[in-house]
Amino acid sequence: MFRLVQRRAFSATARASDFAKMSIIGRIGSDYQELTTSGDKNYLRYSIASQPRKDSPTNWFNVTVFNANHVNFMTQYVKKGALVYIECDASNYSFEREDGSKGQSLNLVQRDINLLKNPKSAEGEAEEEQ
Repeated sequence: MFRLVQRRAFSATARASDFAKMSIIGRIGSDYQELTTSGDKNYLRYSIASQPRKDSPTNWFNVTVFNANHVNFMTQYVKKGALVYIECDASNYSFEREDGSKGQSLNLVQRDINLLKNPKSAEGEAEEEQ
């Protein structure tokens, strides 16, 4: 006869696989802000607008992109107003404002992007009319 023993292991330290992910379908809501790290690598910051239902308020998220291939793809092909699906790593951080009050911010780092639909450009619309 044998006994089945269940054991759970708990750890106070985070593993590499312990992170939060977020998926967003929305429209690019701002121009890209192209920045450079202290290590001389280019990255982007932009905002994405998502509206769950037509009658609900719009949610705005700030996203940072470090992947060089994504940066190149987005700056060349993805226009402001484009409908995209993005996957991001998400983290919260707390900070103190100049007035001493405390605040929290959601930090989103893009891991994947799929372009669903680019808006028509003014040039493209003019060509279609002719």
